[in-house]
Amino acid sequence: MSYVKGKSKHEILEDLIGTAQPNSAVHEQQKAAITVRCTEDIESSIKSLESQLAKNATSSDKVGNRLFWLNVVLTIATLVGALATVVIAVKTIQAI
Repeated sequence: MSYVKGKSKHEILEDLIGTAQPNSAVHEQQKAAITVRCTEDIESSIKSLESQLAKNATSSDKVGNRLFWLNVVLTIATLVGALATVVIAVKTIQAI
């Protein structure tokens, strides 16, 4: 006979505290059920965390790649600006 089937962790804990006799078969079954259900919750949480970490890693890779190309574009723009400044300076010196 199962004393924990269909019961939530909270219900099992209430029964464990209220009615079960320590070291009885019922008490041991309730303790085992609490342990199993908590372990299942932890396992589910870890799987969810692993999934979220994988998504975050993918997103981070995308952002890193975009930042790299943004830096390349900004470097080219800076070089074009510097070259334009040099050309203007040379033309100004030649005009004097």
